[in-house]
Amino acid sequence: MAQIYKITARASSALPETLRNSEGIRQALAAVHEYFPLDDVQLTDHDLDRLCEASRTLARRIAGRGHIDVALRFTDLCDISSDLFKEVKDIRKAIKDLLGEYEDELEENCVGALRYVSGFRNEMVPALANSILLRRFANFVDAVLLAQIRHSDENVEIELHLVELAS
Repeated sequence: MAQIYKITARASSALPETLRNSEGIRQALAAVHEYFPLDDVQLTDHDLDRLCEASRTLARRIAGRGHIDVALRFTDLCDISSDLFKEVKDIRKAIKDLLGEYEDELEENCVGALRYVSGFRNEMVPALANSILLRRFANFVDAVLLAQIRHSDENVEIELHLVELAS
């Protein structure tokens, strides 16, 4: 059975308890939800492996842990965002090249090409799936970064929390 991991934004565990429950923290977390309105973001083992392949920072923060329970703070999140968007850019370039390679087939009979040109499907499907996964996680990371920056004058520090759910 595949392991599932939950990702949430929360007040930084480095803050004293009194600051973790402040109005500024509540506002920053509400802003994260506004920028990235998906609750309960979950990943599978495969998703997490792919994210770690794309981001050395994420891989380093998770490496060597048995049960995963990781808090990712501002500097790590900046590095992860940069890593993931670089990887997405490379994937999107590969998709563009693939579209160019099959341009004639797609223009003549798009539906037929999508159905019968197995080379196109076999390359395009994983490329798009990877792009979606990486962009979705990177957008969540960026939502946390944006909320952190916008609320920094209120002594707010939030983090992205990645925890392995009990199976």
